[in-house]
Amino acid sequence: MSDSKQLFARNLKLIRQSRNLSQVKLAELLSYTGKAVSKWESGSALPPAEVLPRLAKVLNTDLNSLFNFREDPSYFLGVDGGGTKTKFMLTDSKGSVLKQLVKGPCNPTSVGIDTAVSVLTDGIKEICQEIPFGKVSVFIGSAGCGIEANRQTVTERLMCLNLSQLSVNGDGDNIISAGLKGQNGIVAIIGTGSIIYSVINKKRYRIGGYGHFIGDTFSGTEIGRGALEAVLAELDKSGEHTSLTDIITAKVGTDISKILTDMYVEGKTYMAQFAFSVFEEAANGDKVAKAIIDRNVDALSSKLAAALKNFPETSEVPVILAGGITHFADRFVDEIKSKIKDKRLKSIEILDCEPVIGAVLLAGAPEVKENENA
Repeated sequence: MSDSKQLFARNLKLIRQSRNLSQVKLAELLSYTGKAVSKWESGSALPPAEVLPRLAKVLNTDLNSLFNFREDPSYFLGVDGGGTKTKFMLTDSKGSVLKQLVKGPCNPTSVGIDTAVSVLTDGIKEICQEIPFGKVSVFIGSAGCGIEANRQTVTERLMCLNLSQLSVNGDGDNIISAGLKGQNGIVAIIGTGSIIYSVINKKRYRIGGYGHFIGDTFSGTEIGRGALEAVLAELDKSGEHTSLTDIITAKVGTDISKILTDMYVEGKTYMAQFAFSVFEEAANGDKVAKAIIDRNVDALSSKLAAALKNFPETSEVPVILAGGITHFADRFVDEIKSKIKDKRLKSIEILDCEPVIGAVLLAGAPEVKENENA
C-alpha cells in the first residue's frame, strides 16, 4: 500500500466519521457503493480522479485535507483547557499575538469527549479563520487529557483538521512550560487539586497529586475538606467552636446528612468552595482555620523539600507556584521558605503569565510577545 493511499484512507475515515456519515450514506451521496468506500478507507484503492472534487464537497473539506498535504508551520496555536473555560492564543512565527479566544470547558472527563472535541474544533476554526490549517502547529494542554485514553481519542478526532502539527496532553504541561520556559526547576500546581513536578533536563519527577481521596496537598479541596471536618465536628459536639461553622452553615445549612450527601455527590468542587473562607478566617484570628492552613503549609513544605532531593546538591533550583491558591501567596510563601532548609532552593515565585502562553511555546513558537494585543 502506498503512502498516499494510507494517508488518504486514514483521512477519509476520520473526516467521514467527524461528519457523522456511515460508509453507506457517503456512498449514496456519491452514487457509489458502500463496498467502494470501504476499499478507499482500507487503502486498497483510491477514488477515480473525477470523483475526488465531489467527495471533498460532500465532506465539506478540501483535497489538501484528504491527501494530508502539510507545510512547515508559520503559525502557532496554544490551547489551555480547564474545567470552567478553554483559552486559545494564536501567534505568528515571530511570537506576536494575533488573536485570543475563550470558549467553554473542554475537560473530556467532565463534559464528555463529544463536547470537548466540539469546543476544541470550533475554537480552532474560529481563531484561525482564513489561515490554512496546514500552516498551523497546535498544542492542546487540557484538564483530563493527561489520561491516555482521553488524549488518544481527542487527538484522533482532531486529525481530520490536518494541522501542520498537533499535540495533546494535560494542562499541567502548559504551566510547566510557562513557568520554567525550558529550564530545570520545580512547579507546584495548587488549585482545586494539586501536584508537584521536579523537571530536570525535560524529565519529570512527580510528587503527590494523587487525588482528593488521598489528599492533594495545599489544594482548595484539601483546605475545604479540613473546614468541613471542623464544622461537622462542632455540629456533632465533638469539636471546638470555629467561625467557619457560621460561615459554612449559612451556605449549606446544618443538616449533617445533607452536607455529607452533597459532598460525596459533588466531590472536590464542593469542598474547594470553602477554601477562601479558611484563609479569611485564619487572617481574622480563628485558631481552627489557622491550624488548617498551618497543616497545609507544613505538608507543602515537606513535598517541596522532597522535590528538591531530585536535583544535584550543587543545583540552584527555582520553584514556581501556580493555581488559584496562589491568590493568598503573601500569607504563606515566606513561611514555606523559612521551613525549607535545603540550600538547593533558589527562590519561590508565583507564575507571572497565563498558562496558555506555555501552550503556545509547546506548539513551537520561539517566544510569545505578551505586550502584543490581539
